[in-house]
Amino acid sequence: MKQWNGLLQKEWVQWRGQIIVLVFLLLAGLFILPYVAGVLAVGEISIFEMTMVIGFVAAGACILVPVIAFSMMFNKDMKWPDLWFHSTASTVKLVAAKMVMSAGVGLAYLLVTSFVVAIKYALTPQPEAIFNELLFYGSLLIGGVFLVSIQFMVYGFFFIVIDQLLKPFLKGFSFVVTLILFIISVRIYGEVTGSDFYEKFIQVGSFDLMSLKNPVIDLQYDYFTVTDTVLYAGEIIFTVLFTVGLFYLAIALFEKRVRL
Repeated sequence: MKQWNGLLQKEWVQWRGQIIVLVFLLLAGLFILPYVAGVLAVGEISIFEMTMVIGFVAAGACILVPVIAFSMMFNKDMKWPDLWFHSTASTVKLVAAKMVMSAGVGLAYLLVTSFVVAIKYALTPQPEAIFNELLFYGSLLIGGVFLVSIQFMVYGFFFIVIDQLLKPFLKGFSFVVTLILFIISVRIYGEVTGSDFYEKFIQVGSFDLMSLKNPVIDLQYDYFTVTDTVLYAGEIIFTVLFTVGLFYLAIALFEKRVRL
């Protein structure tokens, strides 16, 4: 535990300034942009509605926050690998510490966004009936985006390692090749998830989230309709196993070809 705390503290000391600046910029943007958008918008749109729309967009963008943060942390330490690896911690711990800190940045991003929407909700007269719906679907959105962002971060780590493997041979051109491999892998993944086999054996155990709540959220001037959301137990298990497997594959490649 002391080793974990030490690794996390090291990351926090290195990046706390950038994290604090990001939080303040996000707060400023979420408070100011709705008023600017409200002035430019055509028709009667409440500040709360505009805040909620911008908040949804900001929350969706958070999918990329952890992978960007991790990439910055990883690449900075790879400039001085001897210093980074001068530790008794395993490679899994060294990498996982950066992932935990990056995931924490993404979670803080989401919580700040939710905080601003909650403040605007409290300050804007709205029907009391929508509170439960907003809390329910907002929690689902935050949870879903956070989990997907971790998944993207692991995928990003895998391709960062691929880039590190190719760099000694291709130099600066390694990024282009890695990007091409990423595009090809996305295409293959899409083919697999769209196949009859995937639909028959992986997309099993369906559960419709819309059955828990009214999908229509009535606001003061308008309403939002939550789109149909169906989850599959088999798909969740497959995604978790695939992501964990890819993480350990990246660690193995990193151990054998990069760290040494």
